[in-house]
Amino acid sequence: MTRKRFRREDWLELGLKRLGEGGPEVLKIHDLCAAAERTIGSFYHHFKDMDVFFTELGKHWRKTHTQNVIEAVEVLRDPHDQAERLAAIASKLNMLSDLGMRRLGETRPGIQIWVAQVDAERVSYLQNIYIKRFDMSEGDAKTFAELEYAAFVGTQVIWRENARGVGERLAVTFDGLVRNQLSKSES
Repeated sequence: MTRKRFRREDWLELGLKRLGEGGPEVLKIHDLCAAAERTIGSFYHHFKDMDVFFTELGKHWRKTHTQNVIEAVEVLRDPHDQAERLAAIASKLNMLSDLGMRRLGETRPGIQIWVAQVDAERVSYLQNIYIKRFDMSEGDAKTFAELEYAAFVGTQVIWRENARGVGERLAVTFDGLVRNQLSKSES
């Protein structure tokens, strides 16, 4: 029986998974190859070296954890529905991979660029949802988006083992606070 070919995307998915499980320390070529049950040659077939792997890992993380999420939300027209779908999808992401990318960025400036780009894209997208959903000014929408995103990232850092549960609870609470604040300001 022949094994399924291990594609470039399989290596990148494995990298994200391993990063979330063990942090940047486990992203060594021998460890990756052992986890994939593949040879070093198989790795080098897809990546010239580890620097290229890290660059591609950053691109892959951005695509799967930000761009694909935005695309899945954008199919909806109603901003309230968009906010709900965004919260639902975000709560299912591997938050430990996000945290791992942040940790990896501490030692690899190229990854830090991807992290900063992802953070900016996410805050900008949240800001646009706030503008459409509540007819907010850009400044107010940005402030609410930054607060919500800070809570999202904070749950990854503070409650690593239960980030999903805490994150879902905080998202519901935050949404209620925003609605309450906006209804008060309209009165």
